[in-house]
Amino acid sequence: MDVVAELERIFHPRGVAIVGASNRPGNLGGFLLGGFVQQGFDKDKLCAVHPSEKEVAGLKAYPTVGDIPFDVDLALVYSPRESGPRVIEDCARKGIKGVVVCSSGFGENGAEGVNLQQEIVDIAGKSGTRLIGPNCVGIFCPSSSVTNFAGVMPKESGSVGMFSHSGSLSVMFPVAASAMGIHFSKAISCGNECDLNAVDFLEYFGQDPETKIIIAYMEGVKDGRRFFELARDISKRKPIIIWKGGTSGVGKRAAASHTGALAGDPEVWDAVFKQAGIVGVDSAEEMLDCLQAFYFLPLPKGNRVAVISGMGGMGVAIADACTEFGLEMATLSESSGERLAEFIPKIGTSSDNPVDLGMSSTFNSQLFIDTLGVLGRDDRVDMIIMTTGSWLPDYVNKVLEVTRTLSKPVMMITTPALKLFMEQPKPAKGIAIYDDGRRAALVLSRMAQYQRYRSGG
Repeated sequence: MDVVAELERIFHPRGVAIVGASNRPGNLGGFLLGGFVQQGFDKDKLCAVHPSEKEVAGLKAYPTVGDIPFDVDLALVYSPRESGPRVIEDCARKGIKGVVVCSSGFGENGAEGVNLQQEIVDIAGKSGTRLIGPNCVGIFCPSSSVTNFAGVMPKESGSVGMFSHSGSLSVMFPVAASAMGIHFSKAISCGNECDLNAVDFLEYFGQDPETKIIIAYMEGVKDGRRFFELARDISKRKPIIIWKGGTSGVGKRAAASHTGALAGDPEVWDAVFKQAGIVGVDSAEEMLDCLQAFYFLPLPKGNRVAVISGMGGMGVAIADACTEFGLEMATLSESSGERLAEFIPKIGTSSDNPVDLGMSSTFNSQLFIDTLGVLGRDDRVDMIIMTTGSWLPDYVNKVLEVTRTLSKPVMMITTPALKLFMEQPKPAKGIAIYDDGRRAALVLSRMAQYQRYRSGG
């Protein structure tokens, strides 16, 4: 069985066992078991494994994995590390093909931990059992009600797949993104990668029909050549957005103690990203900024940008940021100029790019709507950034009516002053929302670079 088929069984298991779940307050296994119940996993195919508990979180508990009377494809292990070899042996005998070892104290924790980790790898390898972790927070797949954090993870399934060398980030990003209307297909906490690793997860997401966008937080890679070759191929079909941690000397040492990862040189990673079409980000904020654009917007055909603003200074500042990030300020077509001249006021405005609609546009939101319609249909414009513009009712809905008819990305900047008076818009199909024009310009430049890669440029 290849790794894609193996992971598919893990993400869509017939049954789940949580080893080490108990009723003791603060027990992580019991906490996770409750999370599966909340997510809606079939209670008849879910159980705890504990030597003395008879019932955990209202579900039947069994002394060992071998005592479970139904088929189990996925086991999550929260028992002490010393019990690891015995637990993996029991899982192998049961025929469980996927074990997520959430317990810590293995390869990231000195020579003794390294030896113990190798022991569980050897046991699993003899039976064909695949391991995720150890030292991780688990996996998440809302379409099959598999969860990694009780009571927090969203139930809606989407099209974003994530693998992460940080367990907390594999929880944080799906939760934060869901508040923006962005939903995940799956998320994986890689842990120490004693068996299955980030490259395996990349290969899986590349073939997973549920996943259209791949994001990752990485501190290193174990098979650089395979990673590069997979990424170079997958990027032609799906965007891959990666936040690379452990780039500084201090970061590299932290990565080694965190998951035992080999971080590598920043220059090498930069070259790999460029040659493989990977979208690189440097922070959680940049990750979410890029994610909402790739999730809600079409890719631009080129790098020519138009800016629409009711405040001249803001329009100029956004234009400066666009130029800094390698975007070209679009030269509007003659017909666009003529149409703009028909309705833009003559005083205190500009119909050149950036288009300045003047302060009166705050009270006349139709100026923004009409300008967006003109620039959205100008073949010389590949992308648009516009400021919020107005606090009048239905303004954002009217903007969305236009953007949904366009085949180019549109970004809206919420101005600090108008935030006091208007309901804050949320990103949706056809528009992305940012607090700052510089952030929007950076994301558009990343989208344009990615599109050039896909088109062979």
